[in-house]
Amino acid sequence: MKYLIWLVVLLAVVVWFQRAKKSMLAGSDAGDGAAADVPKPKASRFRRSADGNAETMVQCAHCGIHFPVSEAVVHASGAHYCSEEHRHLASF
Repeated sequence: MKYLIWLVVLLAVVVWFQRAKKSMLAGSDAGDGAAADVPKPKASRFRRSADGNAETMVQCAHCGIHFPVSEAVVHASGAHYCSEEHRHLASF
């Protein structure tokens, strides 16, 4: 059992070193030229559409929750629902 714990710890350290090495290599590749002093934008936690703009949010017609339009279940009437269950419940 103790060998299994050491194996997991060793695996975690190896993965951590590989990721650190990968990020260092990516950082050195980007720093070649006049834009080296310009900070890179941080990764956004918001989903972007294909053209780079923020994705449109819609509201569920049944429960009122807001969610991205790409996750919407659309009824024949054009109403947006957050799930198939809510679309089905609204049909009654």
